[in-house]
Amino acid sequence: MKYFFYGFTCLVLILIQTTIIHYFRVLSGFYDLFILIVIYLGLYRNLRESISVILFLGIIMDNLYNGPFGLYMTIYLWLFATIRWSSVYFHIRNKLYMVFAVASGVLFENLIFIGSFVLFNPDSQFPGNIPENTLVQILWAFLTGSFFLMVINRAYNTWSGWFNPHVSEQKS
Repeated sequence: MKYFFYGFTCLVLILIQTTIIHYFRVLSGFYDLFILIVIYLGLYRNLRESISVILFLGIIMDNLYNGPFGLYMTIYLWLFATIRWSSVYFHIRNKLYMVFAVASGVLFENLIFIGSFVLFNPDSQFPGNIPENTLVQILWAFLTGSFFLMVINRAYNTWSGWFNPHVSEQKS
């Protein structure tokens, strides 16, 4: 049942990211919402469950957006590994850690995008709005990141309670 939760959550995030965010001008420059799922998996779920979901997310995003195939999957895997590694050194239940985890994930993704653009298009003109877009995305991550992580965690716990009320699968 947990994979149905992830599938449903991914479908909702795809709909939000591809339709709703682009419809409202105030939300322009919003960050990649799948970063939230990757960070949630890194903070709260086990490795076996997380890797399959991250590979699925990477394939979806690589097919939805134009770019080198495997770019999103690589970003998500490295971000997951970084979150798992940093959770050894930091208190992961701290809301400040969640805020910085999401913001650093957004920064990491943008740095990989910039690096891949430079690597695959060495003769092209570098777009001038990338620094301001990155800054806007990081600001959105600071404002909404921990809230969305708490919502995802609460939704997962509620979903688990509905379908398996006797067994708690929460890693906490």
